[in-house]
Amino acid sequence: MFMQAPLGGAQAAAPSEGECDVALAGGVSVGVPRVGGYRYTEQSILSPDGHCRPFDARGAGTVGGEGVGVVVLKRLDEALRDGDRIRAVIRGTAINNDGSAKVGYTAPSVLRQADAIALAHAVAGVESSSIGYVEAHGTGTSLGDPIEVEALNSVFGGEG
Repeated sequence: MFMQAPLGGAQAAAPSEGECDVALAGGVSVGVPRVGGYRYTEQSILSPDGHCRPFDARGAGTVGGEGVGVVVLKRLDEALRDGDRIRAVIRGTAINNDGSAKVGYTAPSVLRQADAIALAHAVAGVESSSIGYVEAHGTGTSLGDPIEVEALNSVFGGEG
């Protein structure tokens, strides 16, 4: 059995929308039962050699892992008032759907990824040029990575 929650949902916006005072946002990937070793399967997104090489010409697939992460979401003014330890501030979020604008079911669309990034910047009131670091998805796949790079380049004006 595998349980996964790889992407966040609209619930993360609940505190900023006044729907609640505090929200927990988390994700988990756990494989049960545990299987020893790395199991490559032909025609899958998994790397044949067990190494993930995001944005690298040698990238041939991704490698799964197990983990869990949870963050506490709270309105900034209340966190400051309560003396909470603040690790980051979410200034804006955006969500959309690729629909029929993508290459296939397992691949995102350049246009829709770029739209979501640009919308998040607009909502946050942040210029792309002011951003110095991007945490990318980077699956290490020959299909997904170029799409992600093209979307990021279209928003940030880079050349790779």
